[in-house]
Amino acid sequence: MSDRAVLPDGPGRYRLWLDVAYSLRLRVGALGEIEFPPGRYAYAGSAMRGVRARVSRHLRRDGPLRWHVDYLLRYARVALVEVFPAADWTECEVNAQSLSVIGARIAVRGFGAGDCRCAAHLVWTPPGTPVPPADATALPSGTSVRSRLLRPDDGAMLASYFEGLSERTRALYGPHSLDRATAQEVCATLDPADTLRCVGLVNEGGRERIISYLLVKLGMWESDGRRYAALGIRLDPSECGALAPSVADDYQNQGVASAMMPHLLAMARSVGVRRLVLWGGVFADNHLAQGFYRKWGFARVGEFGTSVLSYDMMAMIGRR
Repeated sequence: MSDRAVLPDGPGRYRLWLDVAYSLRLRVGALGEIEFPPGRYAYAGSAMRGVRARVSRHLRRDGPLRWHVDYLLRYARVALVEVFPAADWTECEVNAQSLSVIGARIAVRGFGAGDCRCAAHLVWTPPGTPVPPADATALPSGTSVRSRLLRPDDGAMLASYFEGLSERTRALYGPHSLDRATAQEVCATLDPADTLRCVGLVNEGGRERIISYLLVKLGMWESDGRRYAALGIRLDPSECGALAPSVADDYQNQGVASAMMPHLLAMARSVGVRRLVLWGGVFADNHLAQGFYRKWGFARVGEFGTSVLSYDMMAMIGRR
């Protein structure tokens, strides 16, 4: 969850991710009695007089029941607080992004949306849904990269990304084949409860293009687990994830993966990942990749391989 100390004093939009562990039946002001099934809820709001004051009031949970969300906050756990610049986002746009999450639906019609045409500003998503990336990030070159989870309709765009990779880049990637058929299969069988698949997109000539593809497998492959066990490192699958990044050749060494990592780590934390390992390790002669991993807190913990030497690296990403 965001630290209240870093919430801005000025105006902005915000989103509260709320976990409801069991069915609730609450009376919510003029909306009447409402059933809230278990799940992860996304509430979008505006605070034009100051984000810190508004969100802090929500989080205290002991004030007057003024907004619809105050009723739910008496019983829900706040998983994350996100803040969006008022100049770049409307409350309705934040809400629309929540609805783009796989499995999302309007939770209660009229909830938090009394002054707009939206059906509601409370969205239900399945329990444990990863929190989506919030914003675009500018590369050192000035190019804007938008991060989001891969969607079922991304098959053609992902296939173009795979087919554009050089043999050198393909040789460094291990989780699965990089061809059109695999792209279509991946998009048709997305399961964020198994693997978070985050893509980076740029706008080129009015068309979006995938330029990076970063995976976090929740848990780890059996072969990786055996290596860590042999090192005396016991990994809890419920708190562990395995990272596998890739970047298009023409965007490598431009800070793309670094721009996406904060979003990916936030998503991983939002589904309980506390420790990351490298999916299949990293080649010992891939010094550039090792430098990137060290930048994000990874440390070398072992080595393996007979014909090709590789390193295992691990990072604690904790809760922020």
